[in-house]
Amino acid sequence: MKAWLKFSPRIVSKPVISDLIKDYDVTFNILRADITPKGGKMLIEISGSEAEEGIKYMEKEGIQLNPIKKVVKKDEDKCMDCGECYSLCPVEAITVDEKWNVELDDQKCIGCGFCTSSCPTKAIKIAY
Repeated sequence: MKAWLKFSPRIVSKPVISDLIKDYDVTFNILRADITPKGGKMLIEISGSEAEEGIKYMEKEGIQLNPIKKVVKKDEDKCMDCGECYSLCPVEAITVDEKWNVELDDQKCIGCGFCTSSCPTKAIKIAY
């Protein structure tokens, strides 16, 4: 499961993530993070036999968790299928099909934002 975690300033200095990994049977991959002493957010991918218990633990500790199915959203009306985003995607989550249409794969996407900053029409947005 992919999810955005939101950290408040009061829990930024707590070792919640290291305790999660230490105390629960989970695989945890940080795809994107922006955390400062004022709080922040992190895009994670979590799995394992105790993932649900780990999620409950994070919520109990004060981390707001928002599961997501889409990491990026494409506005079909704005997209020109120019491929600018395709050329910059570091994980090949963006492809161009045989009809030259830009396709997004949320299973591969890490939410880096390179595609959003490169899009001349601003047709791609990160889904928080």
